[in-house]
Amino acid sequence: MKRALILGLLLFGMNAQADPKSDPLKESKEKQLELLKKAKYYEIQAKLAADKITLEEAQKLWTKNLKRLERKVKKEAV
Repeated sequence: MKRALILGLLLFGMNAQADPKSDPLKESKEKQLELLKKAKYYEIQAKLAADKITLEEAQKLWTKNLKRLERKVKKEAV
């Protein structure tokens, strides 16, 4: 009886750990992209607060950098 219970728990644990839905590598890439986005955002925000750039320039920089980051992460994933 004990053996059957232990075997059942082991099989259930192995099945739960081998979940194909969760990919830790993909999750880390997404997290890396989010952190890079935040870094660029705060960099642009600091320039804007220091009156080094205008609001329109900040918006252009943000869209430009966002596209670059997404391309960079996609390129690394392939």
